[in-house]
Parts: sequence; structure tokens; C-alpha cells
Amino acid sequence: MVANKGNEKTEEANEGLGYDITAFLPGKHEEKVKLERAVSNRFKDKNDNLIKFVFENVTSERLEELRKDCTKRIPKGRGRQPEEKFDSDKFQALLALESTVYPDFSAKELLDAYKSPSALEVAKKVLSVPGDYMNWIAAASEANGFDDEIDDETEAIEAAKN
Repeated sequence: MVANKGNEKTEEANEGLGYDITAFLPGKHEEKVKLERAVSNRFKDKNDNLIKFVFENVTSERLEELRKDCTKRIPKGRGRQPEEKFDSDKFQALLALESTVYPDFSAKELLDAYKSPSALEVAKKVLSVPGDYMNWIAAASEANGFDDEIDDETEAIEAAKN
């Protein structure tokens, strides 16, 4: 009962400030963010238009799984705590792979054409130009919301300069 009274006070305070808690209820917000981005000027369709890659965000739960997959525990010796080493390059590549809807790097046709059992290796071969690969990583990060704050901050700095 006491916690409920606190909640009522919070709801009243939020209403007074114009906050609407219903925006956070299931089904009231976008679960998936879709982003289309040309990551290279090398891939063109029949009409010579740049082909856009399609990205969708992963869930927070999946992000945690990827982080764990990219973290190794390294023993430090008898009686000492093991050290954790995070492989950020592997993490970014796996996040990009998981976020890429199109092209599907795990498609049998691509795996066979590049003679690789690994979708990540296919992605690296397709995006063999370093700039293309980095654009792919950046687009996947953007689809997952990692650059939103940076863009806002940059815009604020530019506005302050002018």
C-alpha cells in the first residue's frame, strides 16, 4: 500500500510536468528501428542506382549475449582473479552482421560463391575495401542507436560556434 501511494505521487508529479508514462507501455513504441544506407558506391543495381543495405536494431538481450561472446577470461595465475579482455572489433563486426537484414550474408548463394561457411567472412570479403567495411560498421551502430547522442552533441557544438 505504501509503495502504491508513492506511485500515485510520482504519477501526479509526472502529469504536472506533462510526462506521459503510457508511451513506455508494450506496443506503444517502435520495437525495431529500420535503417537503409548505401555503404559503398561499388554496389549498383541494373539502373546504376546505389544499392542500399537494410539494417534493424538488435534487442538489448541479444546485445548482452554478443558482449559476452566477445569477452574472454584470461587466467592471471594461481590465486589471482582472471582478467577480462573485450574484443571490440569482433563485437562491432558481430553487431553489424546481426543488424544487417539485406544483404543476407548467410544466404547459401553468397556462402557458396565466396567459398566460406562463415557469414562474417563473407561480409568481410564483400566489403573488402576498408572504407566500405567501416561504413557498414557505422551504419549498424547507427541502427542500434549508438550515434544518436554524438549527432545531437555535434549539432549543438556547431550551433554554438555559429
